[in-house]
Amino acid sequence: MQLFPDNLRKIWNEWEVRGLILVSLILQIILIIFGSRRKFTTSLKVRILVWSAYLIADSVATIALGNLANSQADSEGKKHSKSGSALQSFWAPFLLLHLGGQDTITAYSLEDNELWLRHFLGLVVQVAVAFYVFLRSWSNNAITFIAIPMFITGIIKYGERTFVLRSSSAENFKDSLMSFPLLDLPRESSYLVQAYFLFKKSACLFANMIVDYYGRNDPSYAIMNNKSAKDAFKLVEAELGFMYDVFYTKASIVYSCFGIILRCISFFSSVSALIVFSVIIDIHSYPIADISLTYFLLVAAVFLEVYALILSLFSDWTKIWLIKLEIVEYNPIFRSSVINPGNRWSRSMAQYNLIYSCLKEKTATKIGFLISKLTVDVKYLYLTRADVDLDLQEVIFEHLRKKSNKIIENFDDYIDKGQSWKELLDRRGDYVIEQMNFSDKSYQWSTNEVDFDHSLLAWHIATNLCYYHERIDHIPAFHLKREISKRLSDYMLYLLVFCPSMLSKGISFEKKYQDTFNAIKSKILKSNEKFDRASQMTSACKLLRDVKVKQAVDDMSVLHVGCRLSQRLRSNVGDNNEKELWNLISEVWVEMLTYAANRCAWKEHAQQLKNGGELLTHVSLLMAHLGLSEQYEMKKTSILAQPDREWQHLF
Repeated sequence: MQLFPDNLRKIWNEWEVRGLILVSLILQIILIIFGSRRKFTTSLKVRILVWSAYLIADSVATIALGNLANSQADSEGKKHSKSGSALQSFWAPFLLLHLGGQDTITAYSLEDNELWLRHFLGLVVQVAVAFYVFLRSWSNNAITFIAIPMFITGIIKYGERTFVLRSSSAENFKDSLMSFPLLDLPRESSYLVQAYFLFKKSACLFANMIVDYYGRNDPSYAIMNNKSAKDAFKLVEAELGFMYDVFYTKASIVYSCFGIILRCISFFSSVSALIVFSVIIDIHSYPIADISLTYFLLVAAVFLEVYALILSLFSDWTKIWLIKLEIVEYNPIFRSSVINPGNRWSRSMAQYNLIYSCLKEKTATKIGFLISKLTVDVKYLYLTRADVDLDLQEVIFEHLRKKSNKIIENFDDYIDKGQSWKELLDRRGDYVIEQMNFSDKSYQWSTNEVDFDHSLLAWHIATNLCYYHERIDHIPAFHLKREISKRLSDYMLYLLVFCPSMLSKGISFEKKYQDTFNAIKSKILKSNEKFDRASQMTSACKLLRDVKVKQAVDDMSVLHVGCRLSQRLRSNVGDNNEKELWNLISEVWVEMLTYAANRCAWKEHAQQLKNGGELLTHVSLLMAHLGLSEQYEMKKTSILAQPDREWQHLF
């Protein structure tokens, strides 16, 4: 007994190939339009759409190509289907084109680059299948000769993708660093040229190479140290834009002389195929559905080429070439796009608050509880985002500049006496506290005497207890450091809970976090208090401040450490000096941020570029350019002393 009737099966057999090719084309349009948006958006909808299209696209094109091969074999001896079969064989090169992917996305994640050998095998097999389809339908009609340039274009696209995946793999990335276009830098270089120069150095860091550093004579330090916070973050933003393109797009080949030649070949092949097909093909000799789909494929191929060309013309890579040719200076269109570029990252940071998530679980309805059980992880429901504004950038950059100046001041000692600057990079709040004029400076039990995750959770709790203090309602929101402390606290907890691999290597936070979460939730549930929605955080923090703190630090849970820390901070600072309190807390959080940034592997930074970017990645690059990196080999002699070095004009 057949599951489907014969009529339905007949319709499916006739339209299966057409449907698959149409779906394949739609997926390619989605990828080229939304593929590059991952760089500057954190939208979950965009990420799911791109992820789905990327995973499905290759499978759909492969299945369609296999069905085309089968249809060629089935059409043998059937005179009534030979005309349709001849036209359908013309679709095979377009499937190769789709398998080659779009310029805006070659890899969804770094792991895809490591699978370049699999893609190379796919290239060989799929080209062989397409060639089989092409030969089986070979004849002296015009379609055969129109298919030749499209066949070449498909091989070019597929070959480009395989080459880029290989170049971006960890094994070959170091060698591919030398393939980026070089510049004769002008004397008055724009920030984009400086960003490209810094990108060449940061690429070595991402490849885990040891980099020479020359102190105040180092070019990256000379560029970055004289910048304002706004300009420094702007440089790193453009620099990471280059890095994203190298790892996830075809930039490494598209913006080369050879790539430009290949792009011209593919563009003119698509345009000429469309024109010739429109002029010489008798549309009445073939099924109307096949003619319509063929026109759609040809027009879409031209559209994809034009769209990719427009994107490349206004990309940072093209601007670098135009600057080299001294064209941008005289072209108002490109000059305005250099001065006012689009977003290169999300310019925001995720926020996750431990106490707030406990409150939300307490107040969840039955429906909400059921939904939470059906979702992958209920914690994602409580994520919010905050802007990385200029005030936050200035606080971070000023902190980094102070640390950098300490290295510069003692640079000769680091080289001559073999002293290490790693001690400065190992600070995670203790150094800031030591600089304050407190009567009791012993806070080691909350900073470097405990694990980093323990310290981070304790300071997160203390920051919330201080932020939602009952006296805050009577104090104007005048102090910027208070808001910065809260945002950094929630961001660091987000990293701990959602991106633990970006923090210290080997960190195991799950049990400690869950124990702390359960302890806070238990206190809230036992209170039987009905929290008002407008002031629920203030009420919850007041409840936690009443927790009796043990005297022995070793017996304290993270909750007790956080409560004791908030009490100690307020007693040392005093009730009338909120400004000093938040200066201290904000500096501690910035130092924790830099501690985490220094210990995050560059591979983890590269992974986050596809998700809209992370503030931690930007801080890591700022630190590296200011000399705050353990990958540096310090040297006295700088090539800046050589007057013929072209990048001397950067400053």
